[in-house]
Amino acid sequence: MLPTAALPQNCCAPSIPQQGIVGEMSALPKTIDFGLHYEYLRSEGMYRGSNEIDDPGNTKTVWNRATMTLGYGIIPGLSVSAILPYVWKEKTRHISDLAFDLENTSEGIGDLTFVIRYSPIKRSFVSFRELTFGAGVKAPTGSVEKRNFGFLLPEELQPGTGSWDYHVSASLFQGFEMVDLVGSGTFVITTPHNGYEFGDQFSYLLASNFHIKPWLDGSLALSGTVRGKDKSGGMDVTDTGRSQLWLVPGLKFQLLPGYVSLQAYYEAPIYQHFKCTQLASDYNLRLSTVCTIPLSGNDEE
Repeated sequence: MLPTAALPQNCCAPSIPQQGIVGEMSALPKTIDFGLHYEYLRSEGMYRGSNEIDDPGNTKTVWNRATMTLGYGIIPGLSVSAILPYVWKEKTRHISDLAFDLENTSEGIGDLTFVIRYSPIKRSFVSFRELTFGAGVKAPTGSVEKRNFGFLLPEELQPGTGSWDYHVSASLFQGFEMVDLVGSGTFVITTPHNGYEFGDQFSYLLASNFHIKPWLDGSLALSGTVRGKDKSGGMDVTDTGRSQLWLVPGLKFQLLPGYVSLQAYYEAPIYQHFKCTQLASDYNLRLSTVCTIPLSGNDEE
């Protein structure tokens, strides 16, 4: 039986919450935002650089992740939030010499992230513009000791990373009568655990939201990531490091306007470039529901 560490690195092995779950805007003052999010992240197709190559093992991965978010607006323009995922990871590869499929799976609580956001420019009834800065820290609450067939699973398949990681972000929202525009960027600084360190990552989002009905918005976005090489023992890990860009159409339903919303997004990769040989993203699906709970004395009421 082959050690699981011999399998190639997965292109969609998230070491931190994705940008869409981290969020871009501050919660309203004296308001609680509670969110439940589901993500289906599928990878298939082996690439070297920007070119697809033959994969005799027909390697596939499916990442499922359910995330709970909780945010609170302290004062106008200042909010804090916590993000806790639960992950299911599956990776399969056909072993032709032995005529069977090798499957590795893991599941468990992921790493907990805390975020603080400040908006020096806040939206109001006379100005539909908001500028927000954020900073966060990811604590190593997820397991890094999962095993299959007696072998310790590689870092990409563990629910957590074992490391304390940090991120900073900035976003700009501009609202108009029929459309809203959002641009954001997040830079993640990783640290090592047991000699292994995931690559630093920059994520960006350019989105437009179209107001179709009072209860329905349509959206179209470009979402991208640039991730540096992982390191093991201070040396670069060969099959890591990538640049990816997705086209993201979506819908947002106001189930209870101002209080409960439902969002659905489909992510189709339109550009992928990998260092050495890696699995490519096939497609991603994301579903979110967010409940806004105003507390007594809300300054926005």
